[in-house]
Amino acid sequence: MNKKFPLIAGCMLSMTVLAANAAPADNGSPMYEVTVTNLTPGQPLAPIMAATHRRGISFFTVGQAPSDELARLAEAGDGKPMAAKLLAMHGVSDAQVSTSGLTFPGHSTTMTVTAKRGVGRVSVAAMLGATNDAFFAIKDLPLPKGHHVVTYTANAYDAGSETNDELGSTVAGLGGEGYSPNDSGEGFVHIHGGIHGIGDLIPAQMDWRNPVAEISIKRVEAP
Repeated sequence: MNKKFPLIAGCMLSMTVLAANAAPADNGSPMYEVTVTNLTPGQPLAPIMAATHRRGISFFTVGQAPSDELARLAEAGDGKPMAAKLLAMHGVSDAQVSTSGLTFPGHSTTMTVTAKRGVGRVSVAAMLGATNDAFFAIKDLPLPKGHHVVTYTANAYDAGSETNDELGSTVAGLGGEGYSPNDSGEGFVHIHGGIHGIGDLIPAQMDWRNPVAEISIKRVEAP
């Protein structure tokens, strides 16, 4: 556990337990390693959700209202509902949630997903832990061809599902309410404006500049 974020790590530990129920991989399909590196100076990343699918599938749209599954991912760091929603969609091959806990600043998390024949796109997302409803995401981007490595960078989005009051009572990583169904926030997904110091979060410690994460993907041989 990272000593700089003992409270956040403790409060979000249950999210790692939830992630253990992600769908099993299909050993008959190509496997890909997805490595996410935290580029922020002070934001831990919640367990990471990654999915492989056909072109054109999107789990959120900027400027539109967030789904309940996106709100849970962005407010509570729980990517399991979003993974389940994607797995139920036609054209989605795999959706997993990492089980290795938080990804702290300057650290990386690697997870594995599969992709059936004809599936060539990937989406990845996770909550920025010390926020009301911030998350990073890439969506509907190409998987690498052959054994080449592709690398993407991701910006921080605001799910628009919870008011950005920056209070310890409403920020899951500070022990506050993880999911706030009675708070509609701004009502639409948008680029996040960062930490402003209006509540209990200190901008000098918790603010960031985009991009907030680097995602590297490579095809690997089945064990």
